[in-house]
Amino acid sequence: MSSSPRRPAGAPRPLGLGDRVVRVPRRVSTILRVDTRRMRPGPLRPGVILTAVFAGLVLVGTLLLLLPVSLNEGRHPDVLTALFTATSAVCVTGLTVVSTHDHWSLFGQIVILALIQVGALGFVIGAIVILSLAGRRTSSRERMLFGQHLGLGEPGGLLGLVWRISALTLALEAVGAVLLYLRISADAAVERPVWWSIFHAISGFTNAGFNVEPGLASFERLLDDPATLGVLTALPLLGALGFTVIFDVLRRRRWRRLGLESRVVLTSMLAMTAAGFAVLFVLAPDFGGAVGDDLGLRANTALNHSVWRTAGFSTVDLSRLPTDTLIALIVMMFVGGASASVAGGVTVNTLGVLVIAMLSHIRGRRYPEAFGRRIAQYTVMRALTVVGLSVAAVVAATVIMSIAERGSGAVLSNLLFEAVSAFAVVGYSTGITPELSVVSKLVLIAAMFTGRLGALTLAQALVTRERQPLVRRPEEVIKVG
Repeated sequence: MSSSPRRPAGAPRPLGLGDRVVRVPRRVSTILRVDTRRMRPGPLRPGVILTAVFAGLVLVGTLLLLLPVSLNEGRHPDVLTALFTATSAVCVTGLTVVSTHDHWSLFGQIVILALIQVGALGFVIGAIVILSLAGRRTSSRERMLFGQHLGLGEPGGLLGLVWRISALTLALEAVGAVLLYLRISADAAVERPVWWSIFHAISGFTNAGFNVEPGLASFERLLDDPATLGVLTALPLLGALGFTVIFDVLRRRRWRRLGLESRVVLTSMLAMTAAGFAVLFVLAPDFGGAVGDDLGLRANTALNHSVWRTAGFSTVDLSRLPTDTLIALIVMMFVGGASASVAGGVTVNTLGVLVIAMLSHIRGRRYPEAFGRRIAQYTVMRALTVVGLSVAAVVAATVIMSIAERGSGAVLSNLLFEAVSAFAVVGYSTGITPELSVVSKLVLIAAMFTGRLGALTLAQALVTRERQPLVRRPEEVIKVG
Protein backbone atom coordinates (compact mmCIF):
# COMPACT_ATOMS: atom_id res chain seq x y z
CA MET A 1 0.00 0.00 0.00
CA SER A 2 1.58 3.30 -1.15
CA SER A 3 1.92 6.04 1.40
CA SER A 4 0.68 9.56 0.65
CA PRO A 5 3.33 12.10 -0.34
CA ARG A 6 4.90 14.00 2.52
CA ARG A 7 3.95 17.64 2.93
CA PRO A 8 6.67 20.28 3.23
CA ALA A 9 7.26 21.66 6.67
CA GLY A 10 4.88 24.49 7.46
CA ALA A 11 2.54 23.77 4.56
CA PRO A 12 -1.19 23.78 5.38
CA ARG A 13 -2.99 20.46 5.52
CA PRO A 14 -5.34 19.91 2.56
CA LEU A 15 -9.04 19.90 3.33
CA GLY A 16 -10.63 16.55 3.87
CA LEU A 17 -14.10 15.12 4.16
CA GLY A 18 -15.93 16.55 7.16
CA ASP A 19 -13.63 19.53 7.63
CA ARG A 20 -15.43 22.76 8.47
CA VAL A 21 -14.91 25.81 6.28
CA VAL A 22 -15.13 29.20 7.97
CA ARG A 23 -16.15 32.08 5.71
CA VAL A 24 -14.30 35.32 6.48
CA PRO A 25 -16.22 38.56 5.73
CA ARG A 26 -14.88 40.47 2.75
CA ARG A 27 -14.03 43.47 4.88
CA VAL A 28 -11.95 41.38 7.24
CA SER A 29 -10.32 39.38 4.43
CA THR A 30 -9.32 42.59 2.70
CA ILE A 31 -7.68 43.85 5.87
CA LEU A 32 -5.89 40.55 6.28
CA ARG A 33 -4.60 40.51 2.72
CA VAL A 34 -3.50 44.11 2.29
CA ASP A 35 -0.48 45.54 4.03
CA THR A 36 -0.33 49.22 3.14
CA ARG A 37 3.22 49.53 4.42
CA ARG A 38 4.42 47.23 1.68
CA MET A 39 2.37 48.72 -1.12
CA ARG A 40 4.44 50.22 -3.91
CA PRO A 41 3.20 52.49 -6.67
CA GLY A 42 2.79 50.62 -9.95
CA PRO A 43 4.73 51.57 -13.05
CA LEU A 44 3.45 54.43 -15.16
CA ARG A 45 1.40 53.41 -18.15
CA PRO A 46 3.06 53.80 -21.55
CA GLY A 47 0.33 56.22 -22.61
CA VAL A 48 1.18 58.54 -19.72
CA ILE A 49 4.89 58.28 -20.49
CA LEU A 50 4.31 59.02 -24.18
CA THR A 51 2.16 62.04 -23.33
CA ALA A 52 4.84 63.39 -21.00
CA VAL A 53 7.54 62.88 -23.62
CA PHE A 54 5.52 64.70 -26.27
CA ALA A 55 4.81 67.55 -23.89
CA GLY A 56 8.54 67.77 -23.23
CA LEU A 57 9.25 67.85 -26.97
CA VAL A 58 6.77 70.70 -27.40
CA LEU A 59 8.40 72.62 -24.58
CA VAL A 60 11.92 72.14 -25.98
CA GLY A 61 10.74 73.09 -29.46
CA THR A 62 9.04 76.21 -28.14
CA LEU A 63 12.21 77.34 -26.35
CA LEU A 64 14.35 76.73 -29.44
CA LEU A 65 11.96 78.64 -31.70
CA LEU A 66 12.07 81.60 -29.30
CA LEU A 67 15.81 82.00 -29.90
CA PRO A 68 16.74 84.96 -32.12
CA VAL A 69 18.73 82.62 -34.38
CA SER A 70 15.49 80.81 -35.25
CA LEU A 71 13.88 83.94 -36.70
CA ASN A 72 14.37 85.73 -39.97
CA GLU A 73 15.65 89.27 -39.89
CA GLY A 74 13.00 91.72 -38.74
CA ARG A 75 10.94 89.08 -36.91
CA HIS A 76 10.45 89.16 -33.16
CA PRO A 77 10.04 86.26 -30.71
CA ASP A 78 6.46 85.47 -29.74
CA VAL A 79 5.61 82.78 -27.20
CA LEU A 80 2.21 81.91 -28.67
CA THR A 81 3.59 81.64 -32.22
CA ALA A 82 6.47 79.45 -31.06
CA LEU A 83 4.18 77.25 -28.95
CA PHE A 84 1.66 76.87 -31.78
CA THR A 85 4.36 75.98 -34.32
CA ALA A 86 6.14 73.54 -32.00
CA THR A 87 2.89 71.76 -31.15
CA SER A 88 1.91 71.58 -34.80
CA ALA A 89 5.34 70.14 -35.70
CA VAL A 90 5.50 67.54 -32.91
CA CYS A 91 1.92 66.46 -33.63
CA VAL A 92 2.67 66.50 -37.41
CA THR A 93 -0.34 68.70 -38.05
CA GLY A 94 0.87 71.46 -40.34
CA LEU A 95 -1.40 74.26 -39.10
CA THR A 96 0.58 77.49 -38.93
CA VAL A 97 -0.06 81.06 -37.88
CA VAL A 98 2.97 82.37 -39.81
CA SER A 99 4.71 81.45 -43.04
CA THR A 100 7.41 78.85 -42.36
CA HIS A 101 9.51 80.29 -45.20
CA ASP A 102 9.08 83.95 -44.33
CA HIS A 103 9.08 83.85 -40.52
CA TRP A 104 11.65 81.22 -39.58
CA SER A 105 15.32 81.18 -40.49
CA LEU A 106 17.13 78.11 -41.79
CA PHE A 107 17.95 77.14 -38.19
CA GLY A 108 14.30 77.54 -37.21
CA GLN A 109 13.21 75.39 -40.15
CA ILE A 110 15.73 72.73 -39.11
CA VAL A 111 14.23 72.76 -35.59
CA ILE A 112 10.73 72.36 -37.06
CA LEU A 113 11.83 69.48 -39.28
CA ALA A 114 13.56 67.74 -36.37
CA LEU A 115 10.39 68.05 -34.27
CA ILE A 116 8.38 66.59 -37.15
CA GLN A 117 10.69 63.61 -37.58
CA VAL A 118 11.02 62.82 -33.87
CA GLY A 119 7.32 63.34 -33.26
CA ALA A 120 6.27 61.09 -36.13
CA LEU A 121 8.63 58.22 -35.36
CA GLY A 122 8.08 58.46 -31.62
CA PHE A 123 4.33 58.34 -32.00
CA VAL A 124 4.33 55.40 -34.41
CA ILE A 125 6.67 53.32 -32.28
CA GLY A 126 4.78 54.19 -29.11
CA ALA A 127 1.42 53.49 -30.75
CA ILE A 128 2.45 50.06 -32.03
CA VAL A 129 3.85 49.06 -28.65
CA ILE A 130 0.84 50.35 -26.72
CA LEU A 131 -1.86 49.02 -29.03
CA SER A 132 -0.20 45.65 -29.44
CA LEU A 133 1.02 44.99 -25.92
CA ALA A 134 -1.67 46.93 -24.03
CA GLY A 135 0.80 48.44 -21.58
CA ARG A 136 1.39 45.15 -19.80
CA ARG A 137 4.66 43.57 -18.82
CA THR A 138 5.14 41.12 -21.63
CA SER A 139 6.66 37.69 -21.69
CA SER A 140 9.11 36.31 -24.22
CA ARG A 141 6.26 34.36 -25.78
CA GLU A 142 4.19 37.52 -26.29
CA ARG A 143 7.15 39.34 -27.82
CA MET A 144 7.74 36.35 -30.10
CA LEU A 145 4.11 36.29 -31.24
CA PHE A 146 4.14 40.03 -31.87
CA GLY A 147 7.36 39.73 -33.82
CA GLN A 148 5.99 36.92 -35.95
CA HIS A 149 2.94 38.99 -36.79
CA LEU A 150 5.27 41.58 -38.28
CA GLY A 151 7.70 39.11 -39.82
CA LEU A 152 10.40 39.48 -37.18
CA GLY A 153 10.30 35.95 -35.86
CA GLU A 154 12.56 36.15 -32.85
CA PRO A 155 12.39 37.26 -29.21
CA GLY A 156 13.20 40.92 -28.92
CA GLY A 157 11.15 41.52 -32.03
CA LEU A 158 10.06 44.89 -30.72
CA LEU A 159 13.60 46.20 -30.85
CA GLY A 160 13.97 44.86 -34.36
CA LEU A 161 10.67 46.48 -35.27
CA VAL A 162 11.95 49.85 -34.07
CA TRP A 163 15.00 49.55 -36.29
CA ARG A 164 12.92 48.44 -39.26
CA ILE A 165 10.51 51.34 -38.86
CA SER A 166 13.38 53.81 -38.63
CA ALA A 167 15.21 52.29 -41.60
CA LEU A 168 12.10 52.17 -43.78
CA THR A 169 11.22 55.76 -42.88
CA LEU A 170 14.66 57.10 -43.71
CA ALA A 171 14.83 55.06 -46.93
CA LEU A 172 11.47 56.27 -48.25
CA GLU A 173 12.24 59.85 -47.27
CA ALA A 174 15.62 59.64 -48.99
CA VAL A 175 14.07 58.28 -52.18
CA GLY A 176 11.41 60.98 -52.06
CA ALA A 177 14.02 63.70 -51.53
CA VAL A 178 16.06 62.50 -54.53
CA LEU A 179 12.99 62.39 -56.78
CA LEU A 180 11.90 65.86 -55.68
CA TYR A 181 15.39 67.26 -56.23
CA LEU A 182 15.47 65.87 -59.75
CA ARG A 183 12.21 67.68 -60.44
CA ILE A 184 12.93 71.11 -58.91
CA SER A 185 16.72 71.45 -59.16
CA ALA A 186 16.31 73.79 -62.14
CA ASP A 187 13.35 75.69 -60.66
CA ALA A 188 14.36 79.34 -60.29
CA ALA A 189 11.63 79.90 -57.67
CA VAL A 190 13.35 77.55 -55.21
CA GLU A 191 16.14 79.17 -53.21
CA ARG A 192 17.68 76.01 -51.75
CA PRO A 193 16.77 72.99 -53.90
CA VAL A 194 18.47 70.41 -51.64
CA TRP A 195 16.82 71.75 -48.49
CA TRP A 196 13.47 72.13 -50.27
CA SER A 197 13.59 68.48 -51.35
CA ILE A 198 14.62 67.12 -47.94
CA PHE A 199 12.10 69.23 -46.05
CA HIS A 200 9.11 68.27 -48.20
CA ALA A 201 10.10 64.60 -48.42
CA ILE A 202 10.08 64.34 -44.62
CA SER A 203 7.03 66.56 -44.24
CA GLY A 204 5.22 64.54 -46.90
CA PHE A 205 5.94 61.03 -45.62
CA THR A 206 5.14 62.01 -42.02
CA ASN A 207 1.92 63.70 -43.21
CA ALA A 208 3.03 66.85 -41.40
CA GLY A 209 1.87 69.25 -44.10
CA PHE A 210 4.55 71.89 -43.46
CA ASN A 211 6.09 73.56 -46.49
CA VAL A 212 8.81 76.13 -47.14
CA GLU A 213 7.07 77.85 -50.01
CA PRO A 214 6.85 81.66 -49.67
CA GLY A 215 3.68 82.86 -47.98
CA LEU A 216 0.83 80.57 -46.94
CA ALA A 217 -0.10 79.38 -50.43
CA SER A 218 1.28 75.82 -50.06
CA PHE A 219 1.85 74.32 -53.56
CA GLU A 220 -0.43 76.50 -55.68
CA ARG A 221 2.37 77.27 -58.14
CA LEU A 222 2.85 73.51 -58.76
CA LEU A 223 -0.75 72.98 -59.84
CA ASP A 224 0.20 72.03 -63.39
CA ASP A 225 3.27 69.95 -62.42
CA PRO A 226 1.84 66.41 -62.08
CA ALA A 227 5.24 64.70 -61.72
CA THR A 228 6.29 66.70 -58.65
CA LEU A 229 2.80 66.48 -57.19
CA GLY A 230 2.86 62.73 -57.82
CA VAL A 231 5.85 62.34 -55.50
CA LEU A 232 4.22 64.63 -52.93
CA THR A 233 1.09 62.46 -53.12
CA ALA A 234 2.78 59.05 -52.95
CA LEU A 235 4.76 59.89 -49.81
CA PRO A 236 1.74 60.81 -47.63
CA LEU A 237 -0.17 57.81 -48.92
CA LEU A 238 2.59 55.42 -47.83
CA GLY A 239 2.90 57.16 -44.48
CA ALA A 240 -0.85 56.96 -43.85
CA LEU A 241 -1.00 53.19 -44.48
CA GLY A 242 0.87 52.34 -41.31
CA PHE A 243 4.06 50.34 -40.87
CA THR A 244 2.34 47.13 -39.74
CA VAL A 245 0.37 47.04 -42.98
CA ILE A 246 3.45 47.82 -45.09
CA PHE A 247 5.48 45.08 -43.39
CA ASP A 248 2.60 42.63 -43.76
CA VAL A 249 2.36 43.37 -47.50
CA LEU A 250 6.12 43.09 -47.99
CA ARG A 251 6.27 39.79 -46.13
CA ARG A 252 3.18 37.99 -47.44
CA ARG A 253 2.77 39.72 -50.82
CA ARG A 254 -0.47 37.97 -51.75
CA TRP A 255 -3.91 39.26 -50.83
CA ARG A 256 -5.12 35.93 -49.44
CA ARG A 257 -2.18 35.71 -47.08
CA LEU A 258 -2.62 39.17 -45.60
CA GLY A 259 -3.95 39.56 -42.09
CA LEU A 260 -7.46 40.77 -41.44
CA GLU A 261 -6.27 44.19 -40.27
CA SER A 262 -4.22 44.72 -43.43
CA ARG A 263 -7.17 43.78 -45.63
CA VAL A 264 -9.50 46.12 -43.74
CA VAL A 265 -7.00 49.00 -43.91
CA LEU A 266 -6.22 48.59 -47.61
CA THR A 267 -9.89 48.21 -48.55
CA SER A 268 -10.98 51.16 -46.41
CA MET A 269 -8.14 53.37 -47.65
CA LEU A 270 -8.96 52.60 -51.27
CA ALA A 271 -12.67 53.22 -50.68
CA MET A 272 -12.03 56.52 -48.88
CA THR A 273 -9.66 57.76 -51.59
CA ALA A 274 -12.04 56.80 -54.40
CA ALA A 275 -15.04 58.32 -52.63
CA GLY A 276 -13.10 61.49 -51.86
CA PHE A 277 -11.98 61.78 -55.46
CA ALA A 278 -15.54 61.37 -56.78
CA VAL A 279 -17.03 63.85 -54.31
CA LEU A 280 -14.39 66.52 -54.94
CA PHE A 281 -14.56 66.02 -58.70
CA VAL A 282 -18.33 66.58 -58.64
CA LEU A 283 -18.67 69.28 -55.97
CA ALA A 284 -15.70 71.41 -57.02
CA PRO A 285 -15.80 71.63 -60.85
CA ASP A 286 -13.16 74.37 -61.05
CA PHE A 287 -11.78 74.36 -57.46
CA GLY A 288 -12.50 78.02 -56.92
CA GLY A 289 -11.39 79.00 -60.40
CA ALA A 290 -7.97 77.36 -60.08
CA VAL A 291 -8.33 74.63 -62.73
CA GLY A 292 -10.83 76.15 -65.17
CA ASP A 293 -12.32 73.75 -67.73
CA ASP A 294 -9.35 71.36 -67.90
CA LEU A 295 -10.81 67.94 -66.99
CA GLY A 296 -7.39 66.31 -66.62
CA LEU A 297 -6.20 69.00 -64.22
CA ARG A 298 -9.51 68.82 -62.38
CA ALA A 299 -9.20 65.04 -61.94
CA ASN A 300 -5.57 65.29 -60.80
CA THR A 301 -6.44 68.02 -58.28
CA ALA A 302 -9.36 66.00 -56.91
CA LEU A 303 -7.17 62.90 -56.51
CA ASN A 304 -4.35 64.82 -54.84
CA HIS A 305 -6.63 66.44 -52.28
CA SER A 306 -8.38 63.16 -51.59
CA VAL A 307 -5.01 61.67 -50.60
CA TRP A 308 -3.88 64.87 -48.87
CA ARG A 309 -6.82 64.67 -46.47
CA THR A 310 -4.25 63.25 -44.01
CA ALA A 311 -1.30 65.47 -44.95
CA GLY A 312 -2.66 68.97 -45.40
CA PHE A 313 -0.90 69.85 -48.65
CA SER A 314 -2.94 71.88 -51.11
CA THR A 315 -2.67 73.38 -54.59
CA VAL A 316 -5.83 75.52 -54.36
CA ASP A 317 -7.17 78.22 -52.06
CA LEU A 318 -9.51 76.29 -49.79
CA SER A 319 -11.28 79.48 -48.67
CA ARG A 320 -12.71 79.79 -52.20
CA LEU A 321 -14.33 76.35 -52.15
CA PRO A 322 -18.10 76.12 -51.60
CA THR A 323 -19.46 75.06 -48.21
CA ASP A 324 -20.57 71.61 -49.40
CA THR A 325 -17.02 70.87 -50.56
CA LEU A 326 -15.63 71.96 -47.20
CA ILE A 327 -18.09 69.64 -45.45
CA ALA A 328 -16.86 66.75 -47.60
CA LEU A 329 -13.27 67.59 -46.66
CA ILE A 330 -14.27 67.74 -42.99
CA VAL A 331 -15.60 64.17 -43.15
CA MET A 332 -12.51 62.98 -45.02
CA MET A 333 -10.15 64.65 -42.52
CA PHE A 334 -12.07 63.26 -39.56
CA VAL A 335 -11.59 59.69 -40.80
CA GLY A 336 -7.85 60.16 -41.50
CA GLY A 337 -5.34 57.34 -42.07
CA ALA A 338 -4.61 53.96 -40.51
CA SER A 339 -3.97 53.11 -36.87
CA ALA A 340 -0.33 53.24 -35.73
CA SER A 341 0.57 55.36 -38.74
CA VAL A 342 1.89 58.90 -38.93
CA ALA A 343 -1.59 60.13 -39.93
CA GLY A 344 -4.36 61.14 -37.55
CA GLY A 345 -8.15 61.04 -37.45
CA VAL A 346 -10.35 58.33 -36.02
CA THR A 347 -8.56 56.06 -38.56
CA VAL A 348 -9.82 53.91 -41.40
CA ASN A 349 -9.52 50.89 -39.08
CA THR A 350 -12.29 52.32 -36.93
CA LEU A 351 -14.39 53.22 -39.94
CA GLY A 352 -13.87 49.76 -41.44
CA VAL A 353 -14.95 48.00 -38.24
CA LEU A 354 -18.11 50.11 -37.97
CA VAL A 355 -19.02 49.58 -41.63
CA ILE A 356 -18.45 45.83 -41.30
CA ALA A 357 -20.64 45.73 -38.18
CA MET A 358 -23.38 47.70 -39.93
CA LEU A 359 -23.36 45.53 -43.05
CA SER A 360 -23.32 42.34 -40.99
CA HIS A 361 -26.32 43.54 -39.01
CA ILE A 362 -28.19 44.44 -42.20
CA ARG A 363 -27.53 40.93 -43.52
CA GLY A 364 -28.99 39.44 -40.35
CA ARG A 365 -25.74 38.13 -38.92
CA ARG A 366 -25.35 38.07 -35.16
CA TYR A 367 -21.64 38.91 -35.23
CA PRO A 368 -19.66 41.22 -37.57
CA GLU A 369 -17.75 39.20 -40.15
CA ALA A 370 -15.38 40.08 -42.99
CA PHE A 371 -12.88 38.19 -45.14
CA GLY A 372 -13.76 34.91 -43.47
CA ARG A 373 -13.07 36.20 -39.96
CA ARG A 374 -15.28 37.33 -37.10
CA ILE A 375 -14.53 40.67 -35.43
CA ALA A 376 -14.72 40.67 -31.65
CA GLN A 377 -17.67 42.55 -30.17
CA TYR A 378 -15.46 44.60 -27.85
CA THR A 379 -13.58 45.87 -30.92
CA VAL A 380 -16.83 47.31 -32.24
CA MET A 381 -17.49 48.91 -28.85
CA ARG A 382 -14.02 50.45 -28.87
CA ALA A 383 -14.63 51.87 -32.33
CA LEU A 384 -17.92 53.42 -31.20
CA THR A 385 -16.23 54.89 -28.13
CA VAL A 386 -13.40 56.44 -30.14
CA VAL A 387 -15.79 57.99 -32.66
CA GLY A 388 -18.16 59.26 -29.98
CA LEU A 389 -15.47 60.91 -27.88
CA SER A 390 -13.77 62.34 -30.98
CA VAL A 391 -17.02 63.94 -32.10
CA ALA A 392 -17.50 65.37 -28.62
CA ALA A 393 -13.98 66.84 -28.64
CA VAL A 394 -14.46 68.48 -32.05
CA VAL A 395 -17.85 69.90 -31.08
CA ALA A 396 -16.45 71.29 -27.83
CA ALA A 397 -13.52 72.94 -29.64
CA THR A 398 -15.85 74.43 -32.25
CA VAL A 399 -18.25 75.82 -29.65
CA ILE A 400 -15.45 77.45 -27.63
CA MET A 401 -13.94 78.96 -30.77
CA SER A 402 -17.33 80.27 -31.94
CA ILE A 403 -17.79 81.99 -28.57
CA ALA A 404 -14.29 83.47 -28.73
CA GLU A 405 -14.80 84.69 -32.31
CA ARG A 406 -18.22 86.30 -31.91
CA GLY A 407 -16.92 89.74 -32.77
CA SER A 408 -14.64 88.67 -35.60
CA GLY A 409 -17.29 87.62 -38.09
CA ALA A 410 -15.79 84.15 -38.54
CA VAL A 411 -18.12 81.67 -40.25
CA LEU A 412 -19.12 78.59 -38.24
CA SER A 413 -18.24 76.20 -41.07
CA ASN A 414 -14.71 77.63 -41.20
CA LEU A 415 -14.31 77.26 -37.44
CA LEU A 416 -15.50 73.65 -37.64
CA PHE A 417 -13.08 73.08 -40.50
CA GLU A 418 -10.16 74.40 -38.43
CA ALA A 419 -11.19 72.35 -35.37
CA VAL A 420 -11.39 69.09 -37.33
CA SER A 421 -8.13 69.86 -39.12
CA ALA A 422 -6.39 70.38 -35.78
CA PHE A 423 -7.93 67.38 -34.02
CA ALA A 424 -7.28 65.06 -36.98
CA VAL A 425 -3.73 66.53 -37.28
CA VAL A 426 -4.21 67.34 -40.95
CA GLY A 427 -3.23 70.97 -41.39
CA TYR A 428 -5.84 72.05 -43.94
CA SER A 429 -6.98 75.62 -43.37
CA THR A 430 -9.37 78.09 -44.91
CA GLY A 431 -6.84 80.84 -44.13
CA ILE A 432 -8.35 82.13 -40.90
CA THR A 433 -5.81 80.61 -38.51
CA PRO A 434 -3.47 83.65 -38.30
CA GLU A 435 -6.43 85.98 -37.62
CA LEU A 436 -7.93 83.92 -34.78
CA SER A 437 -7.94 85.22 -31.22
CA VAL A 438 -5.56 84.00 -28.54
CA VAL A 439 -8.27 81.81 -27.02
CA SER A 440 -9.02 80.12 -30.34
CA LYS A 441 -5.34 79.50 -31.00
CA LEU A 442 -4.97 77.91 -27.56
CA VAL A 443 -8.01 75.74 -28.34
CA LEU A 444 -6.37 74.60 -31.59
CA ILE A 445 -3.16 73.81 -29.69
CA ALA A 446 -5.12 71.67 -27.25
CA ALA A 447 -7.02 70.04 -30.13
CA MET A 448 -3.79 69.13 -31.93
CA PHE A 449 -2.24 67.62 -28.81
CA THR A 450 -5.44 65.81 -27.82
CA GLY A 451 -6.09 64.55 -31.32
CA ARG A 452 -2.57 63.18 -31.62
CA LEU A 453 -2.28 61.48 -28.23
CA GLY A 454 -5.81 61.39 -26.86
CA ALA A 455 -7.07 58.59 -29.09
CA LEU A 456 -3.96 56.53 -28.37
CA THR A 457 -4.13 56.88 -24.60
CA LEU A 458 -7.87 56.21 -24.79
CA ALA A 459 -7.24 53.01 -26.74
CA GLN A 460 -4.71 51.91 -24.15
CA ALA A 461 -7.11 52.68 -21.32
CA LEU A 462 -9.87 50.67 -23.00
CA VAL A 463 -7.55 47.72 -23.51
CA THR A 464 -6.12 47.71 -19.99
CA ARG A 465 -9.58 47.99 -18.42
CA GLU A 466 -11.00 45.00 -20.22
CA ARG A 467 -12.24 42.43 -17.73
CA GLN A 468 -14.25 39.30 -18.17
CA PRO A 469 -17.43 39.77 -16.08
CA LEU A 470 -17.98 37.26 -13.30
CA VAL A 471 -21.72 37.64 -13.65
CA ARG A 472 -23.59 37.97 -16.95
CA ARG A 473 -26.64 40.19 -16.51
CA PRO A 474 -30.01 39.37 -18.06
CA GLU A 475 -30.35 40.67 -21.60
CA GLU A 476 -33.12 43.07 -22.51
CA VAL A 477 -34.02 44.72 -25.82
CA ILE A 478 -34.36 48.51 -26.17
CA LYS A 479 -36.09 50.02 -29.17
CA VAL A 480 -33.59 51.72 -31.48
CA GLY A 481 -34.32 53.79 -34.56
